[in-house]
Amino acid sequence: MEQDLHTLLTSVRDDAPPPRLSVDDITAAGRHLVRRRRRLTLLSSVGGGAVTAVAALTAVLMLTGSPRALTPAVDPSVLASPVAPAPTAFVEAAAFSTTYQGYKAGPYQVGDPDLVTNAYQQSTIATVPGAGPTPSESESAEAANPVRSAGPGAAAKARDIPAGGILVVYRPGAFEPLLFEKGGEKVRLRDGGSGLLAYAGTVNAPPVTPGNQAIAGRAGLVPTLAWQYTGDAWAAIYWSAWENVPDREHLLAIADGLTPSVPRQFPVAFQPATVPRGYQLLSVSYGGDVVTGDEVVSAARLTAKPPALPIYQPYVFDDLPVLTLAAGHTDAGPKLAGRLDCDGQIRCTKVADTGKTYVYAEAGNTKLSAPLTQLALGIRLEGDLGESGTWPPAAKVFAN
Repeated sequence: MEQDLHTLLTSVRDDAPPPRLSVDDITAAGRHLVRRRRRLTLLSSVGGGAVTAVAALTAVLMLTGSPRALTPAVDPSVLASPVAPAPTAFVEAAAFSTTYQGYKAGPYQVGDPDLVTNAYQQSTIATVPGAGPTPSESESAEAANPVRSAGPGAAAKARDIPAGGILVVYRPGAFEPLLFEKGGEKVRLRDGGSGLLAYAGTVNAPPVTPGNQAIAGRAGLVPTLAWQYTGDAWAAIYWSAWENVPDREHLLAIADGLTPSVPRQFPVAFQPATVPRGYQLLSVSYGGDVVTGDEVVSAARLTAKPPALPIYQPYVFDDLPVLTLAAGHTDAGPKLAGRLDCDGQIRCTKVADTGKTYVYAEAGNTKLSAPLTQLALGIRLEGDLGESGTWPPAAKVFAN
């Protein structure tokens, strides 16, 4: 029996598979285990020191009673904020918002919107120096200065440019192209859309006839090209003089260059204490549309009788019953700081405490129930007059 058991054990031993680990492998594994235990011991001692340090710091803060938080290594305010991607199509935005930015189109520079109304947004078009038609001798040296971006005072510098024009981007349903349909030629835009070309210039502009003068509306602007930039929304290019209207190719280039941007609410530099009952915001601008002896950088027009929509041309504010509120720079000086001058119920001007800025209220051809003096005295500047980014949204300031 013992012999059989011995024989069986011997047979199993001889037929067993070779061992998975050799003696050297087992020795190396043992050394690795020893090193690992040493590292764990070291980390444990370091962690204990860190806990002790944190506890000590907590005790110090509790003893000093300081409520201030620890200063982060990087100030979050200096980190770049995420920039919203530009939309690929125009979207309907709230009233008194801009939906595009300035751009260059051949020899012309279209500025950022510098005037926004309840029906449209508007930009100045100017000639880029050295890149376009040369102004005639009768034109001022400033005729070729571009408006690269709208801002306080920028539009005012371009209002009297003989060779310039304006781009008007109407809100959906706010415009009827009547002036362009009268003899306008259908043209094709780069994106496949169509437009109406009412008038285009050439190197030698055709003579101005009573017929083409008749298509210029009361605004005194030359309607050149209108097109649907989206859905029921139109855009149009108007020029200030028949002799300087761009040719067909340049007008189409300006139209093709219009692209959407993230909607932004248009700002205003002041806050009125009161607004006459029944009056609502009609337009807000950087002041280029306001005629005054001083530099206006922010203006708002209010009316109790807003024009019916749709309209067929930009507003002629002199023909509308509007109340104008504005703010700007003046060289009145400290001696006149705080002074209030009124011309009856037509206009009241107040010089700010510094003598370098002023505000005014102008009734124009509208009749007010409230004293104009009270309106002027109640206008308060908001933010930095020279930085439109510090101004509040106009729609919020004049919300009913």
